[in-house]
Amino acid sequence: MMKKIYSLLTFVCLGISANAQNLVTNGNFETWADGAPTGWTITVPANGGSVAQETAAANVQNGTSSIRFTAPAGTGNVRAAWTDIPVTPGHEYTFSYWYKDESDDARGRHWASWRAGTAQLTDNLDVLQPDYMVNTSGWTQVTYTLDAPATATAFRLDFRVYQDTGNSGAIFYDNVSLVDNDLSVGKNQIAGLKVYPNPVSNGTLYIDTDNGNTKSVAIFDILGKQVVKTSTEQTVNVSALKTGVYVLKVTEDGKTATRKLVIK
Repeated sequence: MMKKIYSLLTFVCLGISANAQNLVTNGNFETWADGAPTGWTITVPANGGSVAQETAAANVQNGTSSIRFTAPAGTGNVRAAWTDIPVTPGHEYTFSYWYKDESDDARGRHWASWRAGTAQLTDNLDVLQPDYMVNTSGWTQVTYTLDAPATATAFRLDFRVYQDTGNSGAIFYDNVSLVDNDLSVGKNQIAGLKVYPNPVSNGTLYIDTDNGNTKSVAIFDILGKQVVKTSTEQTVNVSALKTGVYVLKVTEDGKTATRKLVIK
C-alpha cells in the first residue's frame, strides 16, 4: 500500500532568540515515569501497538531518548496527546518537531488545533491536521509559523501512528517545541520592522521600518556561515541564495532584530 503524502514545508529551523522558551513540557521526551513521558497522555487501542521510550542512539535526534510509536497490526491508532498548552491570542508561534519514519509498515501525523476553552477552532487545520507524513531517511524537522486566533486560549497537540500494510512498524519523534515569537528577544526592537515576502521566491527581499533609515543586513545559513552582508534602505538581492532556511539579522540606528528567512 502506498502512503498518502501530504505536501508541506519541512525544514531545519534555527533558533533566532537565545532565550526563546519552549512551552511544551518534556518536549524532548527525556523524562519518563510508569512507561509514559512526563506531561503526555498515551492512548493505545485494544488491537495492539505501543508507545515507549527509545534510547538507541540511532533513533534519538538529540539527548538520550526519544518516543517510539509502534503501530497496531489492525485498524486504529497509537497516539501520545499533550494536554492543552496555554497561548496568548494574536501572538505568533513557531511549532516544530523532529520525526524519523523509515518504515513502510507505519504511517504517522501530528494532529493539532487551536482551542477556545474546550472548543476546537478551525483556523489552520490544513497544516495542523495534515495527511500522513512522507517517509524519511534519518531525522527530518517539520516547522510552522502560526498566528494564534483572536479567541484562542490553548494549542492542543498529539501525534498519531497507524498501521499501513497490515504489519507493525515504528515511527520516532523528538524535540517538540512551541515558542511564542512575540516574547523572543530582538523581534520588536526595531520599530515597524517588516520583512517580506517570506518565503522569497523572486530573488528580492524588502525590509521596511518606521524610520526608513539605512540598515545593515546580514544573512546566515543553517551552519552559521554568513552568506550575505550589505547595507540598504529597503531592498536586498537574495537571488544567489539556494532554496532553504536562513537567519536574517537587521541593524538600524544601533538596534538589532533577527528573523527566520525562507528562500524558495
